[in-house]
Amino acid sequence: MNSIRPTVLIPFNFDIESRAALTFALNHTIDYRYNIIVLHVIERSERLAEVIVKDDVIQMVKNELLDLIEKTDKKDDAHVDIVVKTGKAYKEILKVSLEHGADFIIMGTREREEKAISKPKLGSVAGKIIRLSPIPVITFREGNLSFVKNILLPLDFAKRIQQKVSYAIKLAKVFDATVHVISVVWKKKEQISRRQLDLMEKTTRQIEAEGIKTTSKFISTEGGGKKMFLIEVIKYANNNDIDLIMIMTQSEKPLVKYFMSASAYSVIRKSSTPVLTITPKYSGNDED
Repeated sequence: MNSIRPTVLIPFNFDIESRAALTFALNHTIDYRYNIIVLHVIERSERLAEVIVKDDVIQMVKNELLDLIEKTDKKDDAHVDIVVKTGKAYKEILKVSLEHGADFIIMGTREREEKAISKPKLGSVAGKIIRLSPIPVITFREGNLSFVKNILLPLDFAKRIQQKVSYAIKLAKVFDATVHVISVVWKKKEQISRRQLDLMEKTTRQIEAEGIKTTSKFISTEGGGKKMFLIEVIKYANNNDIDLIMIMTQSEKPLVKYFMSASAYSVIRKSSTPVLTITPKYSGNDED
């Protein structure tokens, strides 16, 4: 385990989901060895925020958050920073995550927010964070965020699969978790392709080399295409006590700034298991 403690950012707006994220983080900060940043954004027009929102209002919110944290069951040496900002919520969340070197973000979603996630230029704060965050984002529904002991890593053939593998290793070390690597194959093809075998072997070998417990499995299904892939991923998660599913928000190309693939959107909408989303990084040589 790296001696540097990772940092988790929790956007907090006093609703049920953000309280669940805070409780989760506070209860397990020592077990998982990370620092916590609790961020509340006072939503105002960016042009008027500094004029309308006075210092005493910001301090009042900080005091309320501090009181809430003190009343939550937590380890005494939990390292928690409270940050209060004014402006557009999603912009401040992204800015603070960068300024504080956060390693991942935890935030809840609701059905009304999930329906907005796939819209190209509109949608909830959660949707914008998922699409734009340069660091992984863990989203969950009320009541289903607990210890992360089993991480599901579905393999596909996207060019940036290595980025997902690297984050799986990093998160497994933070959570001291087992990584379950799966690959979905179609029965009509009769046998697993050499490409699938090579990718599975390379991935499991890389994760195990980091001292992380790993399982691997090929899942055979009657159908084909992305729809059946998603069905099998969610089914495996439900049947194998998976605590976190890892997906990428895009597959092959950085199409538009606000784009999220239909596959990623479907997993977030349909999975009862918390989902960790990763926005792939593209180099200057990538196609636009």
